[in-house]
Amino acid sequence: MLYIHGGAFSYKASVHHKKLACIYALEANCRVVFPDYHLLPEHPYPTAYQDVLSVYKWLLKNAESLRIDRELIGIAGDSSGGAIAAAICNAYEKEALPIPCAQMLIYPVTDASMSTKSIKLYSDTPSWNSQNNKKMWEFYLKNVTVENIRNASPMQNVLPHKLPDTYIETAEYDCLHDEGILYAERLMEAGAKVELNDTKGTIHGYDSAIKTQIAQNNIEKRILFLKKCFSYGN
Repeated sequence: MLYIHGGAFSYKASVHHKKLACIYALEANCRVVFPDYHLLPEHPYPTAYQDVLSVYKWLLKNAESLRIDRELIGIAGDSSGGAIAAAICNAYEKEALPIPCAQMLIYPVTDASMSTKSIKLYSDTPSWNSQNNKKMWEFYLKNVTVENIRNASPMQNVLPHKLPDTYIETAEYDCLHDEGILYAERLMEAGAKVELNDTKGTIHGYDSAIKTQIAQNNIEKRILFLKKCFSYGN
């Protein structure tokens, strides 16, 4: 699994992200590749996307020497990492690459238009809010073309003919909540098999309190999804 950490395209991977990478590797019985990528504000779109895409291409090219199955490579990301993960899953056909076997998006950033009800409602929530989100997009899409805005924002991506099996998890009190739901619906309408876990009583990044029961329960749901996707004959 190629796991892309969040952090508003601006922050390095946290200790929490690394803990999750280890949990996924151990519990889903898969190798996890966990790359750094160039960050804002120095590196707006498409640098981070191209960084991660190059890692996916490297995995495919070196699958034999790495002793991994090219057909069983999944892509996952949380928050802004979810935006990169989704964009790669939507662009594999255009890039003439194999389809990822799965995508797992945890409270993902999906829509640069910022037009949902939850964006308007949650302007001062802890951890993340619409004010932060607006600044993030302004930095990420600085001086880019209209086409690049469409490519950077999964909700506006041109979808491939076939989409990987997908798990999307949303947090209730999160400015990104509604766009996560709408993105899941868009993928389902396009024919994707989507598991939507709309968590309750949660905020963005709630699983950083990794020992809480709600975090443990939802991490287990992620693990079950990954196990299915990394199994032969699923």
